[in-house]
Amino acid sequence: MKNKNILIGCGIVTVVFFMFMILVGLVVVMGRRNTSDSSMRSVFSSSSTGSDRIGMLYITGVIHSGQSGAGGFMSNASSGSDTIVRILRKASRNKKIKALVIRINSPGGSAAGSQEIYNEIMRIRNKEKKLVVASFGDVTASGGYYVASACNVIYSNPATLTGSIGVIMSYMQWGDLMEKLGINAVVMTSGEHKDMGSPYRNLTPEERKMFDDMLGNIHEQFIADVAKGRGMDIDELRKIADGRVMTGEQALGANLVDHIGGLQDAVLFAAEKAGLGESPQVEYLQKENPFSMLFESLDGAAYSDGYEATLRKLSQNILLNGTLLKQ
Repeated sequence: MKNKNILIGCGIVTVVFFMFMILVGLVVVMGRRNTSDSSMRSVFSSSSTGSDRIGMLYITGVIHSGQSGAGGFMSNASSGSDTIVRILRKASRNKKIKALVIRINSPGGSAAGSQEIYNEIMRIRNKEKKLVVASFGDVTASGGYYVASACNVIYSNPATLTGSIGVIMSYMQWGDLMEKLGINAVVMTSGEHKDMGSPYRNLTPEERKMFDDMLGNIHEQFIADVAKGRGMDIDELRKIADGRVMTGEQALGANLVDHIGGLQDAVLFAAEKAGLGESPQVEYLQKENPFSMLFESLDGAAYSDGYEATLRKLSQNILLNGTLLKQ
């Protein structure tokens, strides 16, 4: 009985301790987040009711179809097209929101998810006649740039990594290794190409061409949409739509962005065009969950494998190391 009481007491102490640590963590995280936002909020007051204002939306992390991910232990925030389109649609119908600023810090993601957000921004431009201004963070490449190209005006920092107008697909192939280990994979299909891309066997020449044609088709969709959004000649765009990554300063010379500047510059531009003066009200369209903020702060530098993670890591290393030669 005595040992049982000791165990119960230890359990209660442990629970109380963890609750206390979570509370302290939330206070610290909220303080950090408020500090990080202080420069913006000190210039532009926040409002969601009353006067005319600018709507602020963030697209962060990998873009994909479905709902956005808030981020948590060993995971990172992501932007789901269902969530982003719903927020955009609601903001576009709000008569008090006179213009939108979209802050993008994304290395890309799925083509379909990027297309859904792109199409909604184009709808707002053409049907709702509301100004949409993009502002680039550390990296706005591939699908991130796809989304941005739909905006009326694009602001980029000079050192932002952007561009990467291309399509990529990769998968592991370990059929030869399995054969050496004496492991056989049994795969039954209803047609000869049903398992194309399987890691258990090599592609046939015919299947490789099928994949090349598929990627080429998506690439052409990408190029056509960027040319439409940016008002560029499609043949001129093709010259730089080979997957290359460039800085914001280089992108300005290539007509992929309109102005060099930060988030405040983008907000002031939108406010001027909307007739809101130099101290506009700003409505932050996403409501942050304090628990997800805590999990983000406790998250290590854990990134998923793939091209998107490589771009994000590259942008950070350029800032930290000052040179690409240290990669």
